[in-house]
Amino acid sequence: MSQTTIPATPVAAPPLGEPSRLFSVPFLVLNLSALLSAVSFSALLPLISRLVTEQTGGGDVAVGFAISVFAVTAIAARPAIGRLGDERGRRFLVVSGCFLTALTIFGHVWADTYAVILVMRLLIGGFQGAFFVGSAAMVSDLAPEDRRGEALNWFSVSIYLGMALGPWMGEATKAWGDSSLPLDGFDTAFVAAGLLMAGAALVGIWLPPDVPGLAAPAPPVAADRANGVPQRPLGSAQARLVQAARPLVFELVAQRDGGNPQPLAASEHAEQSAKTTSNAGRIFYRSALWPGTILAMGIIIFPALYGFLPKLATERDLGDIGPVFAVYGLLVLVLRVVGRKLPDTMGTKRTATLALIGASAGMVVMGTFVTPLGLYAGVVIMALGGSLLYPSLMLAAVDGVPPNERARAVSTFTMFFELSAGIGGPILGVTAWLVGATVGAFYASATLSAIGIVLLWIWQRDPSLPGNQPR
Repeated sequence: MSQTTIPATPVAAPPLGEPSRLFSVPFLVLNLSALLSAVSFSALLPLISRLVTEQTGGGDVAVGFAISVFAVTAIAARPAIGRLGDERGRRFLVVSGCFLTALTIFGHVWADTYAVILVMRLLIGGFQGAFFVGSAAMVSDLAPEDRRGEALNWFSVSIYLGMALGPWMGEATKAWGDSSLPLDGFDTAFVAAGLLMAGAALVGIWLPPDVPGLAAPAPPVAADRANGVPQRPLGSAQARLVQAARPLVFELVAQRDGGNPQPLAASEHAEQSAKTTSNAGRIFYRSALWPGTILAMGIIIFPALYGFLPKLATERDLGDIGPVFAVYGLLVLVLRVVGRKLPDTMGTKRTATLALIGASAGMVVMGTFVTPLGLYAGVVIMALGGSLLYPSLMLAAVDGVPPNERARAVSTFTMFFELSAGIGGPILGVTAWLVGATVGAFYASATLSAIGIVLLWIWQRDPSLPGNQPR
């Protein structure tokens, strides 16, 4: 009797194979690329704020829009970026995103009017969004399942270290260019930031290739036992049909243990089926919407910190504020290294609550005590909480997501970074304008972070809401 064995392959194999350890060479390469990218991107934030106020004469509202307008293209491109990452691979997004962002940063040299500044920021939104989605999805691919929260924490360490060094680097290179080079200070800083972003693209080339949609190993060429003739390898169309049929196959057959097929656990199949059904045909990944919304409320401190603090420092004659950014980023770095396992052990609710409390309280302190000591105290409080926010919510957003859909989940979740800046920047700017003082932006940010606590508790109290896993 003729019989063909169908190997039991997971519904969606990890694009880079099943990782056995966390600190692999690709993981370290990815974090180096993320570090360079974060330094470059965050170096632009105080530069844009100063460029708007010093060269175009813009006020609080103009600064808010210039800082946040990149979110328009970043959000609009998110669905396409997620699909591209699942079809073309994460490395493609990392390298192409960094390379195109580098070209755009170099283009800032010609940003002499407010309109050109806005155009440059719009371009950066889409390009940098591709990098961030690709790198964050690849972190999940490279991490062992039981250490994914720790891996995301280490990745965020690279991002926050870059955010600590970037604003300081931007301020320092501008001052150096003004005093020692024939180039304008702004031009010097933009060229330096562009070179760093190009370096991130070059490092990304060393990442392993991955094609998530066809990541599962193809079945070996089998021989028909009746006539001994090998079967023809599957062509591209056939491969896609097999890929599409795998969920049906695994409804009946699970991974083999010693060659004996085991039935798929009913709960596991129900969870997988429900997740696939709930996200089929949707633009945004449902399980990432609540974690992303709460993240947006908590990180609205960034438009205040990087967009309005330079303006406030100029108004109050506080001098060089680069060290304030460095203290915040480096303290977050240390806390995330020390507490790298907390998101896995404490759970989403407790870690995110502490983070949001820290964000709100730190903004109140900075807005109330506008002195060097007050600024440092505020960023210390924010860092104590902020070190926990991203890893805990990111872990909730990808928990249980099939690997071949992970880029879409990450794309939806990280979209809220841009959404926070896109909505937060104008809100903070208009608030500061209405109250007649830049510190109004800090109080508005504190209020929105406090609202995030309420949303977090609503989400965690209702198990029926998407993305609410028992963590």
